[in-house]
Amino acid sequence: MKIALIHKKYTTHGGTERYMVGLSKFLVKKGHEVHVITGNIDESSKSEGITYHLVPAWGKHLGIDKHIFAQSAKREVKKHNFDIIQSFSRLGFGDVIRIGGGCHQIFLDKYLSSLENPLYKFKKKFEYKLSLQDFFTRYYEAEDFKKGNYKKIVAVSQMVKDDIIKIYDVPENDIIVNHNGVDIEKFNPNNKNKFSQEIRNKHDLSENDYVLLFLGTGFKRKGLKYVLESLKNTKSAKLLIVGKGDIDKFKSKAKELSVLDRCRFIGPVREVEKYYAAADVFVFPSIYDPCANVTLEAMASGLPVITTVDNGASGVIENKKNGYILDRPDNIKKMVEYI
Repeated sequence: MKIALIHKKYTTHGGTERYMVGLSKFLVKKGHEVHVITGNIDESSKSEGITYHLVPAWGKHLGIDKHIFAQSAKREVKKHNFDIIQSFSRLGFGDVIRIGGGCHQIFLDKYLSSLENPLYKFKKKFEYKLSLQDFFTRYYEAEDFKKGNYKKIVAVSQMVKDDIIKIYDVPENDIIVNHNGVDIEKFNPNNKNKFSQEIRNKHDLSENDYVLLFLGTGFKRKGLKYVLESLKNTKSAKLLIVGKGDIDKFKSKAKELSVLDRCRFIGPVREVEKYYAAADVFVFPSIYDPCANVTLEAMASGLPVITTVDNGASGVIENKKNGYILDRPDNIKKMVEYI
């Protein structure tokens, strides 16, 4: 079949992006003609056998990049006769629409409720109301769920399916739940013997250190602040922090909490499997995550996971059996107990 996969970015950084890259390669192996329509290509992520269509996605500083990309992608699709169109973005069209980002309104509600300063919370609410970025996100998400704009909706967790039904009144039978897959050749418990010592030596950690791992893009939403606060209440644990975020801000927070000497800020890495291998526990108290790939990767790597009910991946965890589920991300007392 001639298949189009559409997303604003084609890269291995980010959960949805990594999933799309993996799916495109898998479909090629299965003998399909795969076309990727995107606004940004990471050259190192490209593969032979895939046709790439780079379309405009400018205007981020104006808040119109989502709109520009959606319209550009729609025009590109019309030039070709695809058998299946799968959207990974809020585009307002597609045979199969994969909801990897969850419902925007639910995310906003969770994010705003996590803000402690009432003046800052009011400011952010006001900014969202005036934001073109927010307007187009809502608009194209609503278009996705209009009858006739899709043939099937794929939710990455039961939590996301429930949210779609609640917000958009989509018929339950129109939505299937398909959790993100994990490459178990890449992520598995055997990696500990291969990579643990290498990573620990690299970051000045001993074989006997009790090592926590936090991995994610967007430190604030993923709950790094709460991990640092929990670290303050554990006497000897060390923390590896991997991913893209405001490192300077969170280094300052770690210093304020007197735990900076026990933190290792790594930044983004390609071989994330090595960092799972070097850890004893994966800590991910996300404020909101539709189905965090990192949670599933950590479990596949043999790590116990500490996460929240607001991470859709918690649906595959049996609490206190193969992981620990927090009722809220700021439940520091419980997080310390679980650590």
